[in-house]
Amino acid sequence: MGDAIKNKVKTLVTGFEKKFGKYKLPSFLPPPTSADAAAAQAVATKNCELIAGSVLGLHGPPQAGFDASRKLMAMFVDWNEVRVSNAVTIVRALGRDPRAEERVRLLQRFLEAFFLRQRNLNLECLVPMKPGERRQFLSDLEIFARDELAAVVLTCFGMEMFPPSEELQRQALKFHLIKPKVTVLQMAKIFETKLDLELILGLYAGLYAAAEVHEPRRGGKSTRRASGKSSRR
Repeated sequence: MGDAIKNKVKTLVTGFEKKFGKYKLPSFLPPPTSADAAAAQAVATKNCELIAGSVLGLHGPPQAGFDASRKLMAMFVDWNEVRVSNAVTIVRALGRDPRAEERVRLLQRFLEAFFLRQRNLNLECLVPMKPGERRQFLSDLEIFARDELAAVVLTCFGMEMFPPSEELQRQALKFHLIKPKVTVLQMAKIFETKLDLELILGLYAGLYAAAEVHEPRRGGKSTRRASGKSSRR
């Protein structure tokens, strides 16, 4: 059964990659080898941009989030300015993005929760953390729903978790990867146990890319739960 699912997913992911391109994990910059303040700032800026991009990419193709992150940093001084800016201004900065309002609301909640906990927006402090420590840190912010937390640690840090998302479940059913009675949690467990990281990433990105093409999202719609605590796995 495991090989059958893996082979089916592998064929599907190959098709997705031909159509939408291959998703690759973001490459974080290592700490500078010298005490050069400018070099250290450049590393921090880039790594923070990647982490914010993973949040902006939730509920859709992850690459779109990184593209949105670069767009914001071309117009704002730093993520603290994004945190305190009027949401309407940020939405405009994202241009013709049908999910701009949804992206901005979640990003600003994340930035505010991070700031209240750390008293800074040094997002790159997540990079050297151990996987379990990082996941717990993000969960304790009480911002992310179960599927969102899994998506961030998967698409940004390569943790082998498949987000238990209802939208992904619909797409998995559409492509005959699961049976109708399989729940979102069962789906996530199947993919996590049967697939390696590369296939999990390819499947996640491909299913959301297919959903964007065939079932464009309505602006502002979200299925997230109110509390991150209530959504932990």
